[in-house]
Amino acid sequence: MKQLTSFLICFSLFCAASTQAAGPLKVGTTLWPGYEPLYLAQHNGYYDDRIRVINYPSASEVIRSFRNQALEVAALTLDEVVLLRESDIDVQIILICDISDGADSILARPPIASLADLKGHRIAVESAAVGAYVLTRALEIGQIALADVQPVNRENNEQYQAYLDNEVDAVVTYEPVRSQLLSAGATEIFTSRQIPGEVVDILAVERSVIERRQQDLTLLIKGWYQALDDLRNKPQQSHNYIAARHKISPEEVAASLNGLEFPDQSKARKLMSGSPSLIERSFARLVDTMRSNNLLMRTDIDQNDLVTTRFLP
Repeated sequence: MKQLTSFLICFSLFCAASTQAAGPLKVGTTLWPGYEPLYLAQHNGYYDDRIRVINYPSASEVIRSFRNQALEVAALTLDEVVLLRESDIDVQIILICDISDGADSILARPPIASLADLKGHRIAVESAAVGAYVLTRALEIGQIALADVQPVNRENNEQYQAYLDNEVDAVVTYEPVRSQLLSAGATEIFTSRQIPGEVVDILAVERSVIERRQQDLTLLIKGWYQALDDLRNKPQQSHNYIAARHKISPEEVAASLNGLEFPDQSKARKLMSGSPSLIERSFARLVDTMRSNNLLMRTDIDQNDLVTTRFLP
């Protein structure tokens, strides 16, 4: 019995040392209102030192860091998960963060006032992120060929200055750049409200990480919902914190959040459960749309075992 007790003590110490050696769980995001509950959870002390949320200048850099395994968790849009699966990266969705309902948009310099007016004009867009998908869908709805516009690759953090410098005539973007462009006199001519349910933000994790960091991932999701409660119950305090991070006013924060739906635990489970789940059906629809618009190189995207609900409270 004494030998067994000694073994169990040594095994526990080994496990603790292994967890400590792994370091904090690294979560990468862009500056986007839909990801702010992660930063609010970190700010409010729900993650201690076990989770580190890292802000990247663009979605492209989040994807690059995730591919290079500099991150364990990536905050992405559903179309970006399609691109990772196309690269045979075995990712699973562990959380639906938000559903864009007007928060992603296309803004243009007057006198451009409609999608039809975009013909022949330069459009700033993040080519490797959700912007490319939003632009593709907008052109499809407006019955405009891609060849009739001039896409200009600009990361989100470069778009506002590109507009001010007259390098582009329109911008496919999201907050806080959206508010900055509106303040500069731009006109909003398309939003994600016109493609309901198609722009979805999620947390993605490689399957091998899921097996290694189960406790930390559980804490990550628990803190997310605690922060959502803070957003609802302490809006002014939460908006002030987010405003300081985004360098916009608390009123602009409130307006940007109005363009998003944050599913509660019950709705998230409904969206992620079933065979196929609603999120899996959205994924399949995205694959078809992206394939038909030449946003994918391959046709055999693995759509199996895409979602896990094991970390939902």
